[in-house]
Amino acid sequence: MPAEAQPQSPARPFNRRKAAVIAGATALAVLAGGAVWAVVAVQGADRTATTRYWTAEGVHPAKPETPAPVPPNDLSGKLLPVPTSYALGPDLDGDGNNFFVSGESAVKGFKDSRKGLSSTERKKRDEALAELKLKGLAGRSYTKGGGQMVLEVRIMQADAQALGKFSEITKKLFEITGDDRDAPKVDGFPDAKCSLFAVGEEKEEKIDSLDCVAVQGDVLVNFRAYGPKPFSGADAAAFFKNQLTHLKSPGESV
Repeated sequence: MPAEAQPQSPARPFNRRKAAVIAGATALAVLAGGAVWAVVAVQGADRTATTRYWTAEGVHPAKPETPAPVPPNDLSGKLLPVPTSYALGPDLDGDGNNFFVSGESAVKGFKDSRKGLSSTERKKRDEALAELKLKGLAGRSYTKGGGQMVLEVRIMQADAQALGKFSEITKKLFEITGDDRDAPKVDGFPDAKCSLFAVGEEKEEKIDSLDCVAVQGDVLVNFRAYGPKPFSGADAAAFFKNQLTHLKSPGESV
């Protein structure tokens, strides 16, 4: 494996943060009872660089730097601890590979991310955020096999009813963005939804990915795993199951 090898962008770029913003904006629109906020948020969703993937030709993610300590908080404890044979993975956008954001800071970030809204749009947004009752965000990435598989977990703690709406919208987006293959089920969690998505030119895809979402009480879990083909969606779904099991009954994940 050449030491100087660098990450390669996929032939078919996929902006993870854009997808997250679209999902979040759509959910906020549902909560607010209108589509104005969704429209303006999606229009401004293209501000960050394309997410990078690593292909099968001996190319792996750069070794992540030692992350800054995460302040003590209950939400990070709901993330699956790094299992044996895994390591912390690449950064999740600009948030690092192990992060926590308080609800107050997250709400401020949502409000600061989009300027120039009309008073009506700001009111709808603020009402939606108030209904969400956001308590915090946390995330962690993992790698296995020297970076051959990368797994990302992001969790949001908020009002359970609002998160249920968020989850349903995300599932509908999966139906739109996923491909025609049957995604693996998450054993023991029938409400969890997953979608497979191959990256690259048609019939020449080198990267495969699995996206999943589930709600446990007042916590929504967004999960994503990707790696070069052959990619084990079953292994990725098993990891997601461990995360949900840890969330439901800490200490019981395997």
